[in-house]
Amino acid sequence: MKIAVYSEMPNADILYRLKEDFPQCEVVYPANQQEFNTQVLDADIYAGRFITSDVFAQCTKLKYISCFMAGVEKLPLNDIKERGVILTTGRGIHPEHMSEYAIAMMIIDARNIDKVMQNQLTQTWQLYPQDQISKKRLGILGLGAIGKEVAKKASALGMEVIGIKRTVEPVENVSAVYGLEDLEIIFKTCDYIVNLLALTESTKHIIDKKYLQMLKPTACMINMGRSGTTNEDDIYEALKNKMFKRYIVDVFDTEPLAPDHKFWKLDNIIITPHMSGHNTNYIVKAYEILKNNLQAFLDGRYDDMQNKFNHEQKY
Repeated sequence: MKIAVYSEMPNADILYRLKEDFPQCEVVYPANQQEFNTQVLDADIYAGRFITSDVFAQCTKLKYISCFMAGVEKLPLNDIKERGVILTTGRGIHPEHMSEYAIAMMIIDARNIDKVMQNQLTQTWQLYPQDQISKKRLGILGLGAIGKEVAKKASALGMEVIGIKRTVEPVENVSAVYGLEDLEIIFKTCDYIVNLLALTESTKHIIDKKYLQMLKPTACMINMGRSGTTNEDDIYEALKNKMFKRYIVDVFDTEPLAPDHKFWKLDNIIITPHMSGHNTNYIVKAYEILKNNLQAFLDGRYDDMQNKFNHEQKY
């Protein structure tokens, strides 16, 4: 059984433990993309980030892909499904550090910390309004593992939390859970909205001018899920017309964001370079999932594999 492992993430040296943990397998570690494109061709298993459709088409022996990322839209999903290749994701790695991003950004907004830091560059002493997130209402779009951790941290800081979930059921630290059809409740009543929606047919561009015009003028929305769930043109128009206070965004339809993109010209937006999911210990967290799934795969215990991708639900 041949395993091809390729990752350019920090601390990727931990992946060399696969040779120790699975001595019965041939494990290869391509040094670059070109080597990977060659060495993966006769592999039974691939562990890493993404693989292109043209390379995948040549991997006739491939039976299992362990993707370290939670979002796998860049993979040739239709081809993977058609060939019956098992796909697992990095779901579950992100809750701790992504929830900290959400909390940090809400505090930055409430205390106007971004403006103070900008003024430091010009030696300008200026006091901005200082609000708080305690006692504010937070709406979380997508109460999966990350959303639940955001709710836990936000609740501990005194926020009232409501949210959207595919299956409406009680969630700890969340006072009310709604379905996607009740999205307007979130947009009409929340001070902060954290978008963690998965990108599916039912959520594509779901956040558009219809919902944006429902926002409070003082509201702040944070998008750290999938860019495709929002209509970027409608977001721009709403921000340009000051329909709500601020948009904090980590994901975009096209990345990196072009230097001439209209978002850069707005003064009520905070742009971050798709960093909320990154973490210096990411690959260390991913290794435990990979190790457990490889053992289950080699034992033929396919039902015991963690984070198996559901092609119908798209996550």
